[in-house]
Amino acid sequence: MAATETSFTESFTPDKAKAALREILAALTSGDVVESLEAAREAAGNDMVALMTRVFPLVTQVTIQVIGNYGFSQDGVGAIQFEHVMKNLGQDDPEVVRLHSQVRSYFLPAVVIPPSGHP
Repeated sequence: MAATETSFTESFTPDKAKAALREILAALTSGDVVESLEAAREAAGNDMVALMTRVFPLVTQVTIQVIGNYGFSQDGVGAIQFEHVMKNLGQDDPEVVRLHSQVRSYFLPAVVIPPSGHP
């Protein structure tokens, strides 16, 4: 990681993280996004690959738009950096962990697995 990236991530506080995560959650629950996510989930059904190809890009797009407001680049590198910072800040702040888990649940929703022995 470059020196400017290190200084940026070190200056990114838990309060900024919580604000960014809350903003992502608010964006994910806004009208147009909710409709798009519902349509993508309905089209994917219980197919995990379809969920990853339909839902994941939508959630990523929303996340990337929001994190740009907090100094992260609005691309895959910024999204990965944001995830790394959230994990690090979460080690000392349970509220960051809670909010980050809520955001992650949009990426990887709970999958119902039938009991063994059942199709």
